[in-house]
Amino acid sequence: MLKRSVAAVLMALVVGVAGAPSAAAGEKPWVRLAGTVGTVNDGLPVRLASYSLIWDAGQAFHGYLREGRTFVKTRYREALVAPGGRWVAGVPDRRLWRATEKIDLIDRGTGRTHAVRMPAPVTSPEWSADGGTLLLTAYRKHRDGALTVIGFVTLDARDRVPRLVRTGPQRRVADWDIGRGFRFFFAGPGRVMARHDHKGGVAVYDMDGRRQRFYKGVGAFDEWAAVTVASPSGRLFATVLGENDKGRRIGVVDAATGRVVHRVGGHAESFAGWYDEKHVIVMRVRGRTQIFQRVSPSSGATLDLIREKLVAGPTEYEPHLERVNFVR
Repeated sequence: MLKRSVAAVLMALVVGVAGAPSAAAGEKPWVRLAGTVGTVNDGLPVRLASYSLIWDAGQAFHGYLREGRTFVKTRYREALVAPGGRWVAGVPDRRLWRATEKIDLIDRGTGRTHAVRMPAPVTSPEWSADGGTLLLTAYRKHRDGALTVIGFVTLDARDRVPRLVRTGPQRRVADWDIGRGFRFFFAGPGRVMARHDHKGGVAVYDMDGRRQRFYKGVGAFDEWAAVTVASPSGRLFATVLGENDKGRRIGVVDAATGRVVHRVGGHAESFAGWYDEKHVIVMRVRGRTQIFQRVSPSSGATLDLIREKLVAGPTEYEPHLERVNFVR
């Protein structure tokens, strides 16, 4: 349990996340992460704002939030900080493979938490690049526990009124695919996108659910690890072009042409999202250490953001990073 209220922690975050772009004089740039054997490079303009650790042999998430130069465990499985740092979306229930019918929207400007009832069960939160709108994938429940993707929900942080939009392929998902199969992502301002089929097809929709574009053969999204797949402007998006026993091959697609314009060198374990318009975040493993790196798709230059030692447990590794949220 948190020693302080979530509201108090979040008020402290206003300074922590939106603070100076580099470590203060005399401070070490690498900061220890709570709950795992890892450190984050904290001397950069885009800083780690929150993360989720996977627990219980892959059955649960624990969400952590930044408090100054430390991180605190929350009661959420995800505590996703919006760009700009004002808002946090808290997803209750630590168990994975569960859709929720309530989201906590936390205003760090006032310290207030607003419990927002959803019009349908939802998973997979993502903030818009301007930090004002939350996107979630929406479902219809079945008696056997399976869910059918029916579209998406948007939540404007200013009025806190959720809006359900029914669109896209009505795909039935169950177990491990809940929250990771056919989920919706932002595709830039005023657009969302989702995997359409198993052949590398991706459909783009406007905010009313009308299909605007269809890409063929562009690869698959990393629907599990990625916080975002589109760059902040929406001009580019990232996919997994293929994988083998060495890892995954990441491609960067030009949204205007549908062409793969960059291939990220070196095999990756996962694609974590976009660091900024010119850099992606990928996770690679070296021995028993997993490393989240900032990568330039154009030059291949890399910078280590997080280094985490993987400690073997009874059934797999002990709690370790699964999703990371970097915010300017």
